[in-house]
Order: sequence, then structure tokens, then C-alpha cells
Amino acid sequence: MSKYIFLFFLCFLLINQNSYAQDTINNAPLIYQPNPDSPILERNPALTGEGEAFDFLIGDWDVVIKWQDNEPYRAKWHNHWVIDGRVVMQEWRGPTLTGAELRFYDIKRKTWTGQNIYAEGDWRKTVAKTVGDNLEVTIFGKNASRGDFLNRETYFNIENNSFEMKSDISLDEGKTWNTGDYSMVVTRTID
Repeated sequence: MSKYIFLFFLCFLLINQNSYAQDTINNAPLIYQPNPDSPILERNPALTGEGEAFDFLIGDWDVVIKWQDNEPYRAKWHNHWVIDGRVVMQEWRGPTLTGAELRFYDIKRKTWTGQNIYAEGDWRKTVAKTVGDNLEVTIFGKNASRGDFLNRETYFNIENNSFEMKSDISLDEGKTWNTGDYSMVVTRTID
């Protein structure tokens, strides 16, 4: 009998929870509804100052990536604003790695945080900030050979239609940095 009471109570909670959730839905119109001719969208105007750090990256890019001691290969990178222009979604398509990155700017803390997810199942936390004219994205990694490590990507030589990126690795929580595993030359895709 107690099993049936528990099931009844659980159903009651789920029904009431669903009802409550329906009452709290924000019915305001989406302010950055995708335009079929432009899937890139716009940054939310509330994101100012450091919140504009990823503006240069929005769009479609052709990437030449060079891994240490390997031949360069090509990849595609699509970056656009989502969630009412408050989050940058980055979609990466390469021959050996496919994934997405979500970057969120916290207006109160004035910081960028994010997550990377790859088809292979790796979730990686990220933080980002501008340093002078550059953008630095730090990825928190872990693997069998290195253990816990930081991978810092520095975006530099940023122009309207091109930029470069290099990676550096820290095995001591950012106290020292060594040359990383890859670098990139990135140019805007021309249709």
C-alpha cells in the first residue's frame, strides 16, 4: 500500500511542478529570431565593454590549423549569437575533431565562461577575457599523459576578415606556460 501512496504523491508533485512551470514561462517575443537569410544574429545590446569581446569572431571562417610536427589541415568554423544574443555558439568542423562551444557573458561579474563539447564526448570548462588587443580563451583539460592542465588560446592580429591563434599549455595551474599543441590562421569565408 505504501508503494501506491508514494506513486500517487510523486505523480501529484510532477503534475503540480509542470503546472507551476507553465505559469512561469516567459512569453516575451524572442528579440533575435533567426532571419533565414542570416543565421548569424546579433549581440544583445546589454552586453557592452568586455561583453563585446567575441564580436570579431561572429560569422563563418576557413581555418588552417597546424598541430606540432604534423601537416596543416583545414577546418570550418561557424560562430553566432544565440539565447537572445547573450551566448556565442561556436560550431567547429574539422577532419579529426567536431564540436561546439558555448560562451556566456555574465553581466554582473563581467566575465566570460563557457563549455566545449566534442563529438568524442569531452566536456571542457572555459573562461575568456581580452588582454590588450588580444582575446584569451583558457580551456580546462585533463588527459592520461598530462593529467589536469590549462590550454590557453590567444587570438591575435585580429582584423575584419582574418586573425591568428596560438595555444600555450600550463601544467601548474597557470604559473608557467609552454608552447601549446597547435596554432591557426583564420580567414573569413567568402561565399
